This record gives sequence, C-alpha cells and structure tokens, in this order.
Amino acid sequence: MRHMPTLGEIMTAFPVHVDEAMPLANAAELMEEHDCHHLPVMSGHKVIGLLSSEDIKLALQPGHQASELTELTAGDMCHQQIKEVDLHTRLDVVLEGMAELGINAVLVLKQDRLAGILTSQDACRGFASWLKKEYLPNDDPSIA
Repeated sequence: MRHMPTLGEIMTAFPVHVDEAMPLANAAELMEEHDCHHLPVMSGHKVIGLLSSEDIKLALQPGHQASELTELTAGDMCHQQIKEVDLHTRLDVVLEGMAELGINAVLVLKQDRLAGILTSQDACRGFASWLKKEYLPNDDPSIA
C-alpha cells in the first residue's frame, strides 16, 4: 500500500525561532547563519508572528537607514497574521491551503506549541523525495 507523506515527515521540526524583542539585525544574522528564510517570532512560549527574509529586505528599502536595523525588532517587522496548522493535519490539505492563500510558509503546532514550520522549500524537497521513491524505486536515474 502506498503511503502519503505526513506533515511531520516534510516540515522542519523545532525551527530556529526568535524572541519578539530581538533586534532585526540579529535576526537577519541568525537567518544567514542557519540558511533559513523564515523565523517564528515568539513571546514566551506563544508564537506571535513570522519574520521572513523579505521582511528584512523591506526594512532595508530606501527610507530606512541601515543603522535603523538595530532600532527595529523582530516583533516590529514580523507578519502577525500567520497561518497555523495542527501537526496531525493531512499534508495535502496543508499544501492546498498554502497554494490557495498564496503563502510560502505555515507554522505547525502541537497542543498549541510550536512544533515546526513547513515552507515551500520543504514541500519541494518532500515532493522530489516522493517522486524518486515512486518512479525511481531502485535509485536508477535512467528509469523514467
């Protein structure tokens, strides 16, 4: 019997996250250090937003001086209207929802606590893995 990958198999578990008071410059360094494009923003144990590399680029646009990055915090620039899903939500439902909403990341919660993040990159990696298992069962790249 074929197996649909689960959200837990595809998502990034226990993602790097930041406190809402972290200076934006430090959050940008953390993203670069961990090669990620999204950081959940927390207030204690509660997720309050999602900071993306695009949010940081926005802060660097004309009108914002580079010195102001130290004055801005992750909480100032994060998106506070974020999509959250339960860990046990079917993967196909989550992916369809992301496509319909035009978003490239959702936060995954388990009992209202941050358990992971699913990004479009995670989805692409998961789909590539599924294609290989489905169509290249012997890891033979010549089979098509």
